Amino acid sequence: MRLGFGEIYSRDAGWFNGDVIDLSKAGWCEPWGVGMICLRAIELKDQPKKELVLPKHHDVLTYLKRIHFPQFMDAMGYGAFLAPLNSLPMVEHPNLNLHEILHCTYRDEFNARLSSNIRLMLRNFGLRGEDEQRVTSLIGELGNNVFDHNEGVWPTNVGGAIMVAQNYPEKKFIEIAIADPGIGFLGSLKVRDPNLANDVDAIQLGLTGVTGRVGEKRGNGLRLVQDWTINKFNGKVRVHSGEGLVVVDEQGQKSSVVNRILGTLASVVIEYK
Repeated sequence: MRLGFGEIYSRDAGWFNGDVIDLSKAGWCEPWGVGMICLRAIELKDQPKKELVLPKHHDVLTYLKRIHFPQFMDAMGYGAFLAPLNSLPMVEHPNLNLHEILHCTYRDEFNARLSSNIRLMLRNFGLRGEDEQRVTSLIGELGNNVFDHNEGVWPTNVGGAIMVAQNYPEKKFIEIAIADPGIGFLGSLKVRDPNLANDVDAIQLGLTGVTGRVGEKRGNGLRLVQDWTINKFNGKVRVHSGEGLVVVDEQGQKSSVVNRILGTLASVVIEYK
């Protein structure tokens, strides 16, 4: 079973059972699914009975090791479950279509990585010129939104932006996911609009360009993300915050209520020639 968008919400898969993260059924991993696992690991970080069940497929284990999943999970207190990954030999050449999990705790760190590691990643993915510049700007908007709305109010002792990215050269599209264990769209925008009823309404309001930072005129970053993703790259924008999920593409906007998560997971899926 794919550990990606759609499948991560399957009740049959049982990815999350109480304090257990169960990846045993994962036959393929995508950035959205990995971002979701990272958020769940942060949420369970201080739970003494937490467990991690690794995938059974060798290829998936290899993928997870290549994107530095063991290092991230070890930092979240899952070291006792990582022996099969730590002992896995890596004899193949690095896959330039994958990028390791990038966890930036501070804004300065994220922006430094944006101008170095992330631009190199996009070049490795095959993007050049205006396309590279636009996608760098998209990632910058998503990442800086994390710090704009959560600085000083992180709900757990782990903060920052977590990026997971993958290129699919045969299908000619790239998925880039940014996860953050923050207060979410509703927590941020309640300051601006106390009458907001739920997470879906908050995401939809945020996507119009409204910011929760009272007195600021900025906040159009998410409108730019949507415009460029859809009109320049024929892509889609996905946002899951709290228990709200909103997907925007050239067909319009679709929303649903799903299982609650800590913070926010947002992604852009872009097509290229």
